[in-house]
Amino acid sequence: MPKAAQSVELNLNNKSNGWNWSSFIFGPFWYLSNGMIIKGLVLLIISIITIGLGIPFIWFYCGLRGSGDFYEKTLKNKSKFDINKL
Repeated sequence: MPKAAQSVELNLNNKSNGWNWSSFIFGPFWYLSNGMIIKGLVLLIISIITIGLGIPFIWFYCGLRGSGDFYEKTLKNKSKFDINKL
């Protein structure tokens, strides 16, 4: 694999891991504002159904997985418009 491709791959992998403070603070609302409507609604409904007892766990999950979920969404959107597939 060429060096340029390796560095791009490493940069993308670094962005997909780690803690995301904005998704932790805003929880499911962060998912809704970033275009992940279904996942945001599911997390919001779970927090409502549990009468607020699930909120700490859901917000922690959002902080832990927010960057990874956004990265996966970005990859799916890029693959839709791949010029090599034409």
